[in-house]
Amino acid sequence: FVKKKLEAYSETLYHLINFRIVQFNQSKSMLGIDYESFMILSVIGSHYLKNNIAKSSNWDEAWEQVRSSKIEELYSKKKLTIFAVSSILSLPKETVRRKIEVLKKKRLVSYSSKLGLLPTEKIEDLMKPFATAELISLANFLQALKKHKVLDQLLTLKD
Repeated sequence: FVKKKLEAYSETLYHLINFRIVQFNQSKSMLGIDYESFMILSVIGSHYLKNNIAKSSNWDEAWEQVRSSKIEELYSKKKLTIFAVSSILSLPKETVRRKIEVLKKKRLVSYSSKLGLLPTEKIEDLMKPFATAELISLANFLQALKKHKVLDQLLTLKD
């Protein structure tokens, strides 16, 4: 049984590492940003989804909300700060601030002290193809685990 567990572990890690490599390369080639900036955008996206999940029941509605001018109303009480992103990613605040400046110049995010960090309308054009590729990559990762009979073991894994 131990040998079987180790095989499952190495199989899982192999596919996980490949998933990360694909994500890393796609963030550079499709988004034209470094991986830390990609992670900053991911935190902003996660924050947006968490605060809007009840209102976004499907893919198109979620993107519609990003385009909506009402987005500023949603964030007036639940703003995401540079300090929060720095804490979440364990990155220096100054690094996060500099990378956000680049993302602002690319018009992917906006920032104000009142509203915090917000996705912009331009982010949809950039992120939609990437998100589609990311979901396909995730599906391939999970299918590989299922094919090698690792997925069920992984889903029942506990601390």
